[in-house]
Amino acid sequence: MSSNNFLTRNVEFGNAGDVNTNGTGWFVGFSEWAKGSSTELRYVAAGEPAAGLCVKWFAHPAGDPNGEAKPISEGRTMSILVSPDSEFRLEFSTLGDFAPDDFLAHTLRRQGDFVIWGSGIFHRAFGIQPASILTVRWALPR
Repeated sequence: MSSNNFLTRNVEFGNAGDVNTNGTGWFVGFSEWAKGSSTELRYVAAGEPAAGLCVKWFAHPAGDPNGEAKPISEGRTMSILVSPDSEFRLEFSTLGDFAPDDFLAHTLRRQGDFVIWGSGIFHRAFGIQPASILTVRWALPR
């Protein structure tokens, strides 16, 4: 599988307010509407164990973190823009050097915008405008 196909299958962008949740608001979990997402990254089967739950809240000033590459991801990670009037760009690659032909980018601009990605992906972020980001990470059995 090419790296662009891998990224497209293992990174999903959206807005929590726009996801069809049948009126429940639950957009990650074992519900059928999470399973129906394009990547199924938001789906976690009922009764399937998840481990290593981590939750991070961070207020990034403009210019932070300036595109510093993070270690390769393990498990699933979701970052959600919680502040209004913000702009936070995330870039993804299967290579640590973010080669131009192995690259996927998305900017969170609207409150509730999210990105979720799976294992085996490098990411980096750019705080374009001040932005508060809630990030949740968890692992699933292999």
